[in-house]
Amino acid sequence: MDSIPVEGDAPMLGLMIATLLMPVQAGAFGERENAMRKAPRHDAARQTEEYTDCLVNEQDKRAAIDQLLREFPGDGTTSAAGRAAVSEECVRASMRNYQITVKLSYSYEAIRAALYPALYRRDFGRSGPPAGIAALEPLTLSTEFDRDIATLPADYRPRRALGDCVSREAPQDTHALLTAAPYSKAEDSALSALSLPLAKCLPKGETFRLNRATLRASIGEAMYKLALAARTPKP
Repeated sequence: MDSIPVEGDAPMLGLMIATLLMPVQAGAFGERENAMRKAPRHDAARQTEEYTDCLVNEQDKRAAIDQLLREFPGDGTTSAAGRAAVSEECVRASMRNYQITVKLSYSYEAIRAALYPALYRRDFGRSGPPAGIAALEPLTLSTEFDRDIATLPADYRPRRALGDCVSREAPQDTHALLTAAPYSKAEDSALSALSLPLAKCLPKGETFRLNRATLRASIGEAMYKLALAARTPKP
């Protein structure tokens, strides 16, 4: 299937919203083996957000970021675009607000997951979601990647479809989630508001194990691409 559906089939009554309260499993910055102490998980998530917010505003990194996001999730670890998208300046800037005394390693996959929410905040954080998102035609996946989409990771399509559906169902609440700081009261409020759209958008028989990081990533990618499509004038 080359398009992302607008809605799921039927609500899944067994949705466990509590899974959204699970702590983030890994930030963009993982500690090396000889780390003296662990940074709090909340700090790791916030530091990741600050890093990507910095990264998407660096003009000389935009081409590398664009190329990295056209690669399949997981491919950036060994790609030239993934290496080129690293910003030591943004790493240093994101560490200034945290009492972290250890050297940190870089996770391409976590950075890719955080890039779309950062791009959304950069381009739509102040203006809010464009009108008409719910009425958009299904987006075409094959235009978004440089490889045959038949070989996309198995979990990509269902997570992307969920993010697409939730974004269409509740663009304002989605905006609130993506612009809230991780593990803040504003994020808790946005997650609560999205519980019904999430239940509606889960296809019958599908099961997802979600935490805050994976939900923000899935919704962030879908919402950013939908917002771009809604903002682009039709020919």
